[in-house]
Amino acid sequence: KVSAALAPPVREASRAVGGRFHLDAPAWYTRPEAPELLAPLAEAVWDDRRVAATYRRGDREVSRELEPYGLVLKAGVWYLCGRADGSGQARVYRVDRFTGVREAGTRFARDTGFDLAEFWRARAEEFARSLLREEIRLRLSPAGARKLPRVTDPRAAREALEAAGWREDTAGWVEDVVLPVESLEVAFDQLLGLGPEAEVVAPPALRERLGEAARRMAGLYG
Repeated sequence: KVSAALAPPVREASRAVGGRFHLDAPAWYTRPEAPELLAPLAEAVWDDRRVAATYRRGDREVSRELEPYGLVLKAGVWYLCGRADGSGQARVYRVDRFTGVREAGTRFARDTGFDLAEFWRARAEEFARSLLREEIRLRLSPAGARKLPRVTDPRAAREALEAAGWREDTAGWVEDVVLPVESLEVAFDQLLGLGPEAEVVAPPALRERLGEAARRMAGLYG
């Protein structure tokens, strides 16, 4: 659908590249679908055309005039990056939440200083950090410290380890690792992946739940 919106010479170039490189962005065991309004948004992005759009926000529908700057595919989900109603601030919109898109009849002057990749990196990082609303306290073995960034938010894990004084050559257990997490439920699932390489010191509720999980596993495996 995106290719259909491109000018013919560019479309041919995309086909030539597509025959040699293939990007399979979604995770395994998912079946992503192209949103219905992806094509008109792609056309507007390509032509720098303003669009009048309606968009689902929670349980209501809002109307906006947008300057669509770019499209991003993240883990099988399409996002539009653009400026709303002539404001100078770019925002992110999920394409599958658009309920209507039509041309507003005018082109906009694209800000040549706008860097789509850098804008997305900053917003994605900001969003990920906003999810970390609780803290837990851990002890980690050297193996657990090395694995922590693989099972939790990588940046938050690295900062927590640095604050606790951990280095790659640390031999003993790392004490007093204060880690921001999304929720205790999410932390429980994540820390199961570290097994005996991590000990929860606080909060007690998470420590007790992991202890119960360990006792049940010991019963299964003897």
